[in-house]
Amino acid sequence: MSPSWISRGTGKHAGFLFDTLSGFRYSGAKFMLRRALLPRMLLGLAPLINAAGQTPGRGLPNPELIANAANFQPPKLGELAAKLAAQPDMTGLWSAIQPVEAGVGPVFDPVHAFWPPQPVQGEARFGPMPGTYIKDIPYTAEYQKKYLALIQETTEGKSRDTFAACEPYGVPRMIGDSPVEFDIIQAPEVMFWYNDYGRTERRIFLDGRAHPTGPIPTGESGRTYSGHSVGHWEGNTLVVETVGMFGGYFDETPAPFSDEISMIERMRLIDANILEIQMTFTDPVALQKPWVVTRYFRRENTGKTKRGYLDLNDRPCVPNVRIDENGFQVALLPQELEALEAPHAPRALTPCGPAAPAVGPQTTW
Repeated sequence: MSPSWISRGTGKHAGFLFDTLSGFRYSGAKFMLRRALLPRMLLGLAPLINAAGQTPGRGLPNPELIANAANFQPPKLGELAAKLAAQPDMTGLWSAIQPVEAGVGPVFDPVHAFWPPQPVQGEARFGPMPGTYIKDIPYTAEYQKKYLALIQETTEGKSRDTFAACEPYGVPRMIGDSPVEFDIIQAPEVMFWYNDYGRTERRIFLDGRAHPTGPIPTGESGRTYSGHSVGHWEGNTLVVETVGMFGGYFDETPAPFSDEISMIERMRLIDANILEIQMTFTDPVALQKPWVVTRYFRRENTGKTKRGYLDLNDRPCVPNVRIDENGFQVALLPQELEALEAPHAPRALTPCGPAAPAVGPQTTW
């Protein structure tokens, strides 16, 4: 088989090879092993080829089936709809509620934040003022030292935020740090969350499945920006466990976490349009003990019967910064931006979304 189906990863995936057929990521040694096993793998597919020489999914439907399609009675959604009807209604567009004393810019735990002097009235700003930080995160000594150093960097005008370089917010940042709304689409056995600004989506599986235990197509470690979420209902409370997230920052202050983090959410409606989300974080590398943060969100309705939803934003992301060898943002020059936007320019292997302003540090340790 031609090696043309192999591509080399970049960024977080540098040093790995990707099988573009299966989506798996491999280090050099594992790639060579896979090539050695390829003939056996193909032989293993032999029983799946039917007597007509077709593999499953190949060949058009039977002509008789097509001819009688008008008489077919499709299964109805009654059973699934009944499941959905029994669930509390969390569908719609949700905006974070900020405490009265909060400063400018989103912070993951604004109730327990230190706010330095704020900008003059009328000055526009996306992120928090330099020197803003969250108090009393139960960090280990190592991560407390890192956090203090990162806070100091913001006061020196430095930023490690990779969001402006086209990496998505991911989870948990999309929940507690977004300056704009996210929406929830509710189905009987899965929930879809979408944040167009943060270029992040997540799925919460409610069908009883467990977290993956073996290799999955998202990479050798199985980690993704949003992780893997499974949930169940306890009365009117949705309990969700999320694992497998890349390490990063909770917000722009920037409070770090490692790639060993896991999160338990307890979500409930405390009013028709007020959603409470209690998040409990466990991180054996960064935290001495679990950290609990509770946030509140308001549903944005467009009328008595219409819900607000986000439009799908599928424009390609054009970065306005690059990350230098020290992990800091460096503004791209106009000619560099023109090259990235040129039709003939090679498309970078980065998440897609709208070009975004530099709004604070975010990277992995």
